[in-house]
Amino acid sequence: MFIENSYGNLRKISIWDLYTDQVYTKILLKAIAKNCPKIESLKVNILLENLDDVKNIFLNCTRLNKLSLRFNQSDLEVNGDEILDILVNYSPKTFNNISFNEDFVFSVNGLENFFEKWRNRIPIKFNTRFDRSFHFTQEHITIVRKYFDEGVIDKETKYLYGVK
Repeated sequence: MFIENSYGNLRKISIWDLYTDQVYTKILLKAIAKNCPKIESLKVNILLENLDDVKNIFLNCTRLNKLSLRFNQSDLEVNGDEILDILVNYSPKTFNNISFNEDFVFSVNGLENFFEKWRNRIPIKFNTRFDRSFHFTQEHITIVRKYFDEGVIDKETKYLYGVK
């Protein structure tokens, strides 16, 4: 595999597939966690079963500052609160950029808890594509706007549904 033969020198990986296989995704994420300690930017598909693998990437890839996650099983939705907990508890202190597609579902409390815990860190670019999602309500937008106005969310965030 290319990743295993990179000698730890990869800085950016972008792999989004139309079809996501649980076994392949697990192998890929484990290979990244094990072989890419210098990675700074990662764009991957994710499945519910792979959340622990994301945690391992954060634990082993301490230079990671940008993560784009895509969940592409149209019949399912991802509980985004769990990934927010992983972000706030395991991401390196230099991490400051997360992107989600519309299939992530955040509870209002989960979203607010995340931003409150993120408050004393580098402002985060919280890129969302919730304009195509009915899960992101006006209450969610109010919370995002609050933390954007308070500087918890980076003012340079490109896609911030309901705020920018």
